[in-house]
Amino acid sequence: MTTFGRSVLVGIIVVIIIVIAAFTYLDRGVSTTPVTSTSATSTTPDTYGMSEYTDPTYGFTFWYPSALTVTASTTNDSTSFPGGTEVERLQVGPLGGAYVAIVTSPQSTITDEPNGHASPINQTKYFYDTSSAQWMLAYPEGSPTGGSGATTTADVSKMTIGNLPMLPSGARFDTTIIPLSTTEFFVVADGGGSSFTSQLAQTVALTGATIDPSALSSALQAESTAYASQ
Repeated sequence: MTTFGRSVLVGIIVVIIIVIAAFTYLDRGVSTTPVTSTSATSTTPDTYGMSEYTDPTYGFTFWYPSALTVTASTTNDSTSFPGGTEVERLQVGPLGGAYVAIVTSPQSTITDEPNGHASPINQTKYFYDTSSAQWMLAYPEGSPTGGSGATTTADVSKMTIGNLPMLPSGARFDTTIIPLSTTEFFVVADGGGSSFTSQLAQTVALTGATIDPSALSSALQAESTAYASQ
């Protein structure tokens, strides 16, 4: 075979080797199609038709039915809650429905009914005892159950989702007193026209507080159910 013939043969062999190598590479599953990156889509937790209200002045939040409007007004009422002064009122929906009264008290005390009130329900008074670092309970007009009405420690076993104590009240229409601090109180009540006042109280927290997602979900679902029943 001539030198030229050998060169042609070598060239053919080289081409065949290249082709075989190319097919082998592709057969190993290497794709030439560009890879499109995907990112996980975030899902919004179910709020059950509730909206969050954040108070810029006193640093608290609560959840209420989205179908309603929260109307805020400043006050200076020193008679409705003896021992403290109501400085802000938030009306949730129409008058007669749920409302929130923000009460400040440098003396760390609050009474749920005005002095000389017409209601047949006796006053409930709370104050913070600095020596024992506990909330205390007293009945200025005597115990509503007919007992001695002696001062005792307050029941702080029930807490909001923001880990704030929910102090029970004998006042009419689902009143709950929630200390935001030892000198500021969140009082939620209604005029008899709300079915979700107690559930709203459960959702109160300080702004920025860490909330357990499952606790929040349960509280919002309960408030939604209560609101739907009215």
